Amino acid sequence: MIIKKCKGCGALLQDEFSEKAGFIPKLTLESKYCKRCFRMMHYNELPKIVASNEDYEKVIDSVIAKNGLIVFVVDLFAFKATFNKKMIDKIRNKNVILVANKYDVLPKSTNISNVVEWLSRQCEKVFFKVDAIHIVSSKKGYYIDDLTRTIDMARKERDVYFVGCANVGKSSLINALLKKNTSIKDDVISTSNIPGTTLNEIRIPFFEDNKAFIDTPGLINNSDVLNQLLPNTYNKIIPNDEMKPITYQITNDNAIFLAGLASIEFKCKERISVIVYASKNLYIHRCKSSNVDNLYQTQLGKLLNPPMEEEIKNLKYTDMNINLDGRAKQNIWFSGFGFVSVIGECECKVKYLDKTEVYVTDAII
Repeated sequence: MIIKKCKGCGALLQDEFSEKAGFIPKLTLESKYCKRCFRMMHYNELPKIVASNEDYEKVIDSVIAKNGLIVFVVDLFAFKATFNKKMIDKIRNKNVILVANKYDVLPKSTNISNVVEWLSRQCEKVFFKVDAIHIVSSKKGYYIDDLTRTIDMARKERDVYFVGCANVGKSSLINALLKKNTSIKDDVISTSNIPGTTLNEIRIPFFEDNKAFIDTPGLINNSDVLNQLLPNTYNKIIPNDEMKPITYQITNDNAIFLAGLASIEFKCKERISVIVYASKNLYIHRCKSSNVDNLYQTQLGKLLNPPMEEEIKNLKYTDMNINLDGRAKQNIWFSGFGFVSVIGECECKVKYLDKTEVYVTDAII
């Protein structure tokens, strides 16, 4: 009997059940990737089988029980959602390197030192001590060498475990580290925009002392907007390259739509500045507050897309009121698809998809 794991997703390879993880039409000693990963890698096909939170927690609990170095990966673009409390509580007493991925989507003018200081403040707020903080782009290869050096110094002849929420880029980060430090040119681990692509622990021997990089499934972030939408819309929501901020001078009773995913109505005594950070493919619309309800009723799924028309019947919206005192620039974050910086004193009425998350922080940029 041949027992092998898929190099792409970590599932046990098997040739009996086509609807289950790890299926390959013919299992041989040379088999490396299951059919699911092969089709993702060569045909960009979206996976139909994904990991569950129950699967993830079993793996991460076994990881924590071992004496390894933890690389905790978060998404700079969706920080609070991926700076997950459950994960933090699990690894609070471990040796941890915090890695903020997807730096490439922030404007090139962003001061990296300021972002590191911002991340440090977020850790302090939840009393989470880490050994180091790194900002990287696994897609562009930014600062991968710096992370490699820190890992070499911190691991102390231990395996290195990459943990974090789904879709933060753990697998992409390992692929980037392999490409930077070996002769490997192609991705070893499967990646996709679908949360839950990695199904099981994947061990990749890397160090001269036979220790390894170990990828793990990602915790599904229930507040992520992607959970409510069809994969066909993901490319409009997830930024694939540098965001181009859009700046508005807002007066009283103006509103901004972030496609049909959210809207913000502004009440202000004086003109304020509002900067939208989102994917360049996401439609941003400015209007009078008095027209907001009409646009939701008549243009949702049309002008305000995403969501698509076929998704609307399954979506619900909720409201939140936010008061900004104007003493400093602040960000209103929308879990999974962007944030809005506000400079000035105002009251905001935010309408957004139910079960997603909206929150306010001091400015990251």
